[in-house]
Amino acid sequence: MNRIAPLLLAAAAGVVLAWRRGQRTAAPPALGPDAVRALYDRAAPTYDLVAAAYALVGADRFHRRAVEALALRPGDTVVDLACGTGANLGRLARAVGPTGRVVGVDLSPEMLARARRRVGRGGWATVELVEGDVRQFAFPAPLGGVVSTYGLEFVPEHDAVVERAVAALAPGRRIVVGGLRRPARWPEWAVRLGALVNRPFGVTRASEGVRPWRSVFRHARQVAYEETLGGAVYLAVAAAPPAAPPAP
Repeated sequence: MNRIAPLLLAAAAGVVLAWRRGQRTAAPPALGPDAVRALYDRAAPTYDLVAAAYALVGADRFHRRAVEALALRPGDTVVDLACGTGANLGRLARAVGPTGRVVGVDLSPEMLARARRRVGRGGWATVELVEGDVRQFAFPAPLGGVVSTYGLEFVPEHDAVVERAVAALAPGRRIVVGGLRRPARWPEWAVRLGALVNRPFGVTRASEGVRPWRSVFRHARQVAYEETLGGAVYLAVAAAPPAAPPAP
């Protein structure tokens, strides 16, 4: 798989680059919240169509694995940070069942509009969508889980977000964060191609220095870490510390 990952990326690139030419948009040099909101508002109308191209490189399996790694229970409350158009919402809703609660948070109103349509089609009455900046989001507590896929790379202050998320988790419950990272084993041409393909989504070579998984393991106890596509995609799983024993 490590050998063919760059070739699979090249196949997906053809679809995404064609879309990019139609969009005629470029990622802003600085990924502040206003720039990210504007970028994703523009991308929202065709986002799901383009994201489907990533099925060629296992995107659906990635989202399934992220939700499974949370080890959710019926009745749990779970938060999906930077939920976008809702790729995780259906699986989360099924995992917590009719007595649970799913809260999706995103900065882009246009992305959330499509998430709401997805929720309506799915009939997921337990899903609540919140428009807002994850840096200011007030986490409900205690939480049964927190997940973020392809989102915290755009939050320079992600360490503080992760710290607050872990603090809101019930003892022993999990946070799962996944996204893109620089693949150390890829040839340079493939790394450059990957940055070009994902540029319409706000990814630049500067994004290579953003490592949210380090924050996950700094603030919670490591459960698992895995990489796919030859190291281009990561998934970090950690658990909140257990409750302190009662004082004697």
